[in-house]
Amino acid sequence: MMDPHLTEINNAHLFMDYLRCSGIKSPISRSDDWEFVEKDQVIARIKNDDNGKIKFFICAAMLGRK
Repeated sequence: MMDPHLTEINNAHLFMDYLRCSGIKSPISRSDDWEFVEKDQVIARIKNDDNGKIKFFICAAMLGRK
């Protein structure tokens, strides 16, 4: 089950830009599962779905706070 506070971003470049603007270090690979956790909450995630499609998620509420 996906965290309800995360919003899917359909563009990898936009996702990476959100990370950069939020001061989060980008993952080395965009094709591996990855999470950025802060204070026990997932802030950003890259996840391969069951069909092998790479999905990008970010906590939209966090974007204006960093």
